[in-house]
Amino acid sequence: MEIHDALQNIGLNDKEARVYTSLIQLGETSAYGIATKSDLKKPTTYVVLEELIKKGFVRKIPRKRKALYEAKPPEEVFVLAKEKLEIAEKALPELLALKRGEQRKIRALYFEGVQGIKQILQYGLKEIKGKEILGFAAYRSETIPTELSEYFDEYNSKLKNWKIGIRAVAPNHPYLEKFREQDKEFGREVKTIPFEKYSSETSIEVTGDVVRIVDMSNLQGMVIDNPVVAKTMREIFEMVWAGVKEPV
Repeated sequence: MEIHDALQNIGLNDKEARVYTSLIQLGETSAYGIATKSDLKKPTTYVVLEELIKKGFVRKIPRKRKALYEAKPPEEVFVLAKEKLEIAEKALPELLALKRGEQRKIRALYFEGVQGIKQILQYGLKEIKGKEILGFAAYRSETIPTELSEYFDEYNSKLKNWKIGIRAVAPNHPYLEKFREQDKEFGREVKTIPFEKYSSETSIEVTGDVVRIVDMSNLQGMVIDNPVVAKTMREIFEMVWAGVKEPV
């Protein structure tokens, strides 16, 4: 892949890519030097430089007589591009949710990886503020990525702030006892089942009109976005909930 193609893939147009690569080659220089190197008119070069500064690819070095410009290191701008993509991905569940009102058929979405699990957990949350999530909780091992483990703290705090309660059936396992100690703080009501009878590593939750399935062991899962399916799962949960006598 050519350098210009790579730069365009992370958000630069042709002129911006030409100016940025010229700056990489020239180092700290003036607009005139950049215009000459990139074969652009000087007024155009000024406009392009301002856009690159806004996008975080170039820094301006002010001087009394003539401003100089410097390209930010390639590794720095690619990290910035990756961060912007991750921020944009957080909006995916909400964008997908905008289409739900137009569709009556079952909508199934597959996700994988750490970012995929985060997207599943965000899906449909805003629509159930002040309500509750019903779920069959999974046995969560200590082998999950640190990034995801830390994200659960952020996720639980969001549920608490939005007053979203949880009723869940969970495996009874020593590793999960520390989570039970926080149930009251985070508005969770949990009933446990002996681990030898229920040891699933896949959680199933009903969030409004959405069923969320997460396989934590393989970092994959899916969202089933349909009120009829959600209603069925909600009824199954209530039957199981009524049959488990000892809440923890």
